[in-house]
Amino acid sequence: MDTSEPVTVKRRRTREDRRRTARACDRCRRLKERCEGGIPCSRCMHLHRTCEFKRLLSVVDHDRAPGPLPTESTAPSSPDANVPELLERVMYMENILKHKFDGIDLDIDSLRRMSRALDEYEQNSTLAPPDEDPIEEEVCTIDPVEDTTTHYSGEFSYWNFSMRVKRHIEDRMQAQDPLQVSNYWRAEQLHSGTNSIAAAISCCPPRHIADFLIKVFFKHAETYYVIDKNWLVEKVDALYNDPGRFGNKGASVVSVILTVFAIATQYAYLDSPGQKSTEFSEDALGTMFYQQAIRLLPEIIEASSLESVQACLLFAIYALPLDASGLGYIYITLTNRLGMQNGMHRKYTGTGLSAAMIETRNRVWWTAYTIERKISIFHGRPLSTHRFDVDAPLPTPREDLHSDGPISTISYMAASIQLTRRLEDLCQEMFLLRTRPKHERSAVLSRLVTGKTDLDAWWNMLPDEMQNVLPSQHTNFRAGIHLRLEYCLVSMFIGRPLLLNRISSRSAPTSPENSNSGGHPEDTGAVKANKQASYRQQLVDSCIESAKEALRLCGVLRNHGPGLARASYIEYSSCRASLLVLIARSIQDQSSEFRRELREGLEMVREMAASGESARSEVALLESLERALGRLNCPNSTENRETSETRPASDYEGFKNWETLWKSGGSSLSESSAGLPAGQWTLSPSGAHWGSSLAQRTQTGPFSSTVDHNENLPDLHSPHSFDTLPFDNGDLHLDPELRFLQEFLAIPGYRFDAGLAIDNELGLGGTETPFPG
Repeated sequence: MDTSEPVTVKRRRTREDRRRTARACDRCRRLKERCEGGIPCSRCMHLHRTCEFKRLLSVVDHDRAPGPLPTESTAPSSPDANVPELLERVMYMENILKHKFDGIDLDIDSLRRMSRALDEYEQNSTLAPPDEDPIEEEVCTIDPVEDTTTHYSGEFSYWNFSMRVKRHIEDRMQAQDPLQVSNYWRAEQLHSGTNSIAAAISCCPPRHIADFLIKVFFKHAETYYVIDKNWLVEKVDALYNDPGRFGNKGASVVSVILTVFAIATQYAYLDSPGQKSTEFSEDALGTMFYQQAIRLLPEIIEASSLESVQACLLFAIYALPLDASGLGYIYITLTNRLGMQNGMHRKYTGTGLSAAMIETRNRVWWTAYTIERKISIFHGRPLSTHRFDVDAPLPTPREDLHSDGPISTISYMAASIQLTRRLEDLCQEMFLLRTRPKHERSAVLSRLVTGKTDLDAWWNMLPDEMQNVLPSQHTNFRAGIHLRLEYCLVSMFIGRPLLLNRISSRSAPTSPENSNSGGHPEDTGAVKANKQASYRQQLVDSCIESAKEALRLCGVLRNHGPGLARASYIEYSSCRASLLVLIARSIQDQSSEFRRELREGLEMVREMAASGESARSEVALLESLERALGRLNCPNSTENRETSETRPASDYEGFKNWETLWKSGGSSLSESSAGLPAGQWTLSPSGAHWGSSLAQRTQTGPFSSTVDHNENLPDLHSPHSFDTLPFDNGDLHLDPELRFLQEFLAIPGYRFDAGLAIDNELGLGGTETPFPG
C-alpha cells in the first residue's frame, strides 16, 4: 500500500516576525544566523558561546544565571550606534561611580552582585504598603556624664524623642557644628552646703580605728559585693590626708565611709579576743556615724552616681537589723530607684565605660536587687521592679577587680540571685492559693510541689563547696552558710502557711465542681482531697526539715565559726523563722519533739538580740514563750509547780526586767502586774506597761477553765492575722509575732480537737496571707 508522507505546511511569518535586529553580533553575522539583538544576544547565550560586537566582549559565566536583557532604550537604537560610543559611556559611568562610592569594585562579578541586591531591595520595599513607613527603633540610652555617673533614658521617653528631633534637624540643616543643648541638669540649688560635709568629716575616728573598722566590715559584714576594698582604702587615705577636697560632689563618698564605720561597729564584737560580751556600748558610736552620714542624703540623691547607690545600699544594710520591714525596706527601695536612675539595671553596650566599671555597676545592682526582692517577699511589700525591666548581665569573676582576690564570693552571689528568682516564682504560686477557686487549689499545690522539686534539683547541681559547710577558717565560710540559710528560708516560706490551720474533723462537703465526677473515681472530691493532703504534707515536711537545718547551721556559726552576727539579717531571720515553724508544729501536734531545738534556738536568738534596752524585753518574751509552750505540753502539772517554774531565777533578775521596761516605755506600772512572775508578763501594744489580761487570769489560777477563749485568742483565721509579722530586730519588745504566740500559748484550758483532719479546702480560707517570717 502506498503511503504518502504528510505534507508539512509552513506557517507564513508576518512582517513583524521577520524583522531583524538593528545590529547583529559578530558571531551571528559570520555564521549567517538570525540575531535577535541584545548584549549578549539570545542565540549566543543559548548556545553558550561568546557574543562579540566589534571586539567589545561581554564575558558571561555559563555557571551563573544570566542577567536581564537590555531594553530597547538601552540597546543601540540604530546601526549608527557604534562601539566607541559604548566605551565612552562606560568610561563616564565608572568615573561617576568612583567619585560617588569610594572604594567600589568595578569588575563584572561585583557589579552583577550589586545590581541583583538592588533589585531584591526594590522588590522587598514594594511589598510594604506605600503609606506605612517603619518606626525608627526605640532603644534606651546610657550616656556617661562623669567617671561614676551616667544619664539613663528608657525607650519611648521624652528625652529619647527630643534627641531624635534634634538629629533630624541637624540632618536637614547639614550644619558643621551640632546643636548645643544643656544636657543632664541637676538641682544643685538644693545642696545643704559644705558645712554638713565638714561636720561629717570631723566625726571620723583616728586612723588606726578606721583601719580596724574597715577590716571588720570586709571580714564579717560584706557577704556579697557592696564596695571595692582598694577603692575604699584609697578614699579613706584622701579623707585623712586632704579632707578639703571633698566638696558637694564628695558627699556620697563621705557617706559611704561613715556608714561603713557604722556597720562595722555592729560586727566589731566578733573580733573580741575574750569572752563575748552582752553589753554593746559601741552601738552609740555606730548611731553617731549613721546620723552624720544620713544628713548628706539630699546631696546623695541629687548626684545619682554609683557612689550614691552604694551609700543608700549601706544605709539599708545598717537598718536591716533595726527595722527591716520599715526603714530597711525604704532604704533598699531608694537604692533601686537610684540605680535605675543611673541605668544600672540595663545592659550597657557603649564604649564610654571601662569593663571594670561595668562589672562594678552590675554587682552593686544585683546586690541591691536581691535584697529588695527578699525584703519585699518576706515582709509582704510590693516589688519595686518588674523582672522584664532588668537585662543587666549577672556578676562574673574578673581578675582586674581587686576585691575578687584569690577566692571570690561572686559564685555565691550568682547562686543567691538564682535562688531569689525561684523565690519570686514560688511566691506568685503562693498568692494563687488564696485567689483561685477551691477546686483549683490542688493544681496550685501540685505546681508548688513541682517548683520545690525543681529547687532541690537545682541546689543539688551546685558545686560541692557551695552545698557543703566549709571549714571555719575559709574565707567564704560565712558566705556559704548564708547561701544555705537562704535556701532553707525559701523552703520554709513555701510550707509555713500550711502549718497553722485549725481544720474541722467533720467530713468536708463535696463542692459542685467535685461532685460532678462523670463516673470516673479519680475525679471525685475525696480523691482530690487526698491529693491535696499529700501535696500539703510534702510541703510541710520540707518546711520542718528546713527549719531544723537552719538552726543547725546557726549552731555551726555559733559553736564552730566566728560566731553569730547579731546584725546579720539572714542569720537572725533564719533562726527566728525556724523557731516560729517548730513552735507552730508543736502546737498542732501537742508534742515536745522539738524541745531541744527550741531551747537552742532561743539561746541563739537571745545572743543576737542582746543589743540594748529592748533586748532585755525580748529575752523576757522569749522565756515566757518557752514556758508557755512547756505548760501546753504538760497540762496536768500543778499550779504551784508552774508558779515555781515561771519565777525569775533571782530577785535581781526581776528588778532588772522591771528596769528595762521602765526605761523603754514609762513608769505607769500597776502594783499587781509588777509583782507577777516573768513567765506571766506580757507587753501591751504601746509598750508602756505589762499586759493586764494575763494578770487578771492569774487571779483565778493559771489553768482556769472560766477564761473566754474567743475573748483573748487572736483570730487565727483572720485574713490579716499575720499581715503585721515582720522580720525586724528593732523594738523587739513590741514584736507582734512573739506577742501573738505568747498570748496564744498562755491561754489556760485551750485544747485542740483530737480528730484534726485535712479536708479538701486545706483550711486555706483562714490563712489568706502567709506570715512573712
